[in-house]
Parts: sequence; structure tokens; C-alpha cells
Amino acid sequence: MKRKISEIMDITSDLPEDCIGDIISKTSPSDASGTSLVSRTFSSAAASNLVWEALLPPDHRQIISELVLSSSSLNILSQKDLYFSLCDKPILIGNGNRSFTIHKWSGKKCYMLGARELGIIWGDVAQYWKWYSLAESPVLPKSRFSEVAHLVNVCWLHVWGTIETKILSPNTRYGAYLIYTIGDRFRGLDKPVKLSVRFLDEIRCDFINAHLLSTTSMDIDAPEEENARFPRDREDKWMEIEMGEFFNYDQVDRVVEMQLRETEVLNWKSGLVIHGIEVRPKDLR
Repeated sequence: MKRKISEIMDITSDLPEDCIGDIISKTSPSDASGTSLVSRTFSSAAASNLVWEALLPPDHRQIISELVLSSSSLNILSQKDLYFSLCDKPILIGNGNRSFTIHKWSGKKCYMLGARELGIIWGDVAQYWKWYSLAESPVLPKSRFSEVAHLVNVCWLHVWGTIETKILSPNTRYGAYLIYTIGDRFRGLDKPVKLSVRFLDEIRCDFINAHLLSTTSMDIDAPEEENARFPRDREDKWMEIEMGEFFNYDQVDRVVEMQLRETEVLNWKSGLVIHGIEVRPKDLR
């Protein structure tokens, strides 16, 4: 490794800093961070606005302009600081029911649709669903949105969301994840549900079996359905389960639909708390 670094320094010792910055800007965010260790010249070039402007999503200024709150604090940041701020701190855009972040090591765009951005059968009927703010439910994990949906009692469970591929990073494989938790008093959630992700212009819709309860929450051994999915705990105290994946090709404007359904067993269910659906790149560091 020391020899490689020495060779790089020999090759680039006569290059001006702007030229080095231009070279680094054509790599990846992880490479740009790594090259800062080569030398002081590289460190200065790797921190330049030229580099990080190129590594930010091309439409990041338009996205920031859609901020629910003033973006003045973001506007005064260097491009590198802006990049990592957008990685670590989701911003609310549009009507406040959608958030945006950047995948730290790739620069790819990530979105989350809050519960109010989703379609929920009987979602506005208090008999079946209630909406809580963080202040009203201090026992729930922290939410980036103003409200979350709490299932009171339904036998027909159907939740869905859609996202346009044109706002996502091109030539990228994405996964869609239901973000939720289970309340203290729940029932009927031990039965499998169906999850799907598909393009709306496709007739076929393949559902997969999934369990909203973790294996540790079940009173019985984990079911043995082939390819059944289970949730995992997140660092933000919510749970997530993968709904499916899709590949977003370049310059193809399509709509992706993501669904959660349980319309077969029709047992009464309660206690599910939905935060939203997150769409983020897969198979990346």
C-alpha cells in the first residue's frame, strides 16, 4: 500500500491542485475520502467544492429548494459539509410527508414516504386507524414526520405507496422497506402478510410471504414457509422488513408501487404502527 501511495505521489507531484480535484471528482465519495490521506495537496483537493459538487446528486439544489423549513443553514455549508449533512440528517421536502437523504458511500439518492404519504384502507376512520404525533405518543421511537399511523382494529389490511423512478438515481438497484413497530397491545399480527414491489405498467404482481413479528416476539417456533421474510431492528429503534426490489434504468420514467396486504386470513389485527416506506440503494457498502 505504501508503495502504491508513493507511486501516486510521484505521478501527481507536478499536477496543480485543481487538476487533482478534477480527477478525484470523477471517482466515488468513498474514494474521495480515502485520497485525502495521500498528501496535503490531495487532502486540500479532496475537500474542495469542485469535488463534492460533482459527487452530490445533480438535482440536489432543486431538492433542497423543496425543504419544508428554511434551507439557509444548508446554503452556507461547503459542498463537502452539505454532502455529509444530507447523509446524516434527513430533510423533509414537499408537504413534509416525504424525506430525502444521500447514501454516504455512493452518493445515491434515498427517499422515505411517511405514513401520511401512503394509501391506507380506512386510514382516516378513527374506528380502524389513529394518527399520533410524537408528543402524543412518547413511548414510540422518534419519527422524522409529524404523524405516524396506529392500527386500532381491522380485518382487511392494505397499505401501499408509489414513487416515480425519475427522482431516483439512475442505473441503481433499489430496495423498498416497510418501516414500522409493534405496540404493546397487539393481536392478529402473528399471521403472515403479503408484500410486493412492482412497476405499475406491469400486469403481473408477485407477492412474497412475510412476518411482521420478529422470531423472538413469537410464542411458537419460526414458521418454515419457503422464502418467508422477517423484520430486523434498526438503529433508530424502528423495525424494517424488505418489501422487494427493482432496478432503476437510466432515463426511464416509471412508477413503482409497494404494497403490504393481508386480505386472505381476515383475522382481526391491531397494534401495528407505521412510520413509512423507505426506498434506498441495495448492495452498496
